[in-house]
Amino acid sequence: MHELELAKRELTDLASAIESVSRHCLIGRPSDFDGPSYFGGMPRLPKDFEWPVKDGYPLSFVGQLACRDIDIVPNDDGYLLFFYDNRHWGDRPSDAGHAVVTHFSESAPLYEPELPTRTVPYFFGLMNRQVKPAVYKRTPVKLTPSVSYPSIERGLIVMPSDVAEECYLEFCESVASDIQVGGYPAPVQCDTLEGECAEATGLGDDSDWVLLLQLFEIGDMLWGDAGALYWFILREDLATMRFDRVWMITQCH
Repeated sequence: MHELELAKRELTDLASAIESVSRHCLIGRPSDFDGPSYFGGMPRLPKDFEWPVKDGYPLSFVGQLACRDIDIVPNDDGYLLFFYDNRHWGDRPSDAGHAVVTHFSESAPLYEPELPTRTVPYFFGLMNRQVKPAVYKRTPVKLTPSVSYPSIERGLIVMPSDVAEECYLEFCESVASDIQVGGYPAPVQCDTLEGECAEATGLGDDSDWVLLLQLFEIGDMLWGDAGALYWFILREDLATMRFDRVWMITQCH
């Protein structure tokens, strides 16, 4: 609980109500220690790995998280690798395949691959060009336990006044992290992310989807105009370590 931040914004009287709707999460911060969890750089992959492609374009590698660092993942073996095609926002069914999460066991021999090159048409299909995925600056991260809070838009907290509501918004901004695993998302725009996942995939409803990873712009990563990537997974898929139906929404200013 962030008691000092609540007190600073004169929300102590509402602390119990705020705490009752909070959710545990992990937050990530850039680290000087180059450990197994990082964003950017190059992935380490099995020999038989097929680099994910969307509409002929190879997806960019976003990051790798060690499962032992992520307490919301039921299996602490291996790694989760995140890939993304930044030409899609994730708001329609045709975006399927624009974001991929892959799990690898630690027992599998891994290596750093060569960056894939693909030939794609352009200029109305009359010409071809060679494309490669973007490579971002490698940023090692350390994940630590924390608490996340719902936006006002979710209607889980009744504020007694407009002033209290403004103070709560400032509080949420002060405790938010650029990197978060689990918990509530911190939306850049409207807070309907889980519902958008259900609508785009046709799977479940907003209560069935949980935040897997929230990533704002770190290092040299840019997601539109000061944006963020929100990766969601169905509860049942998380319980069974099934990542082929993960869905990602992009928001920016």
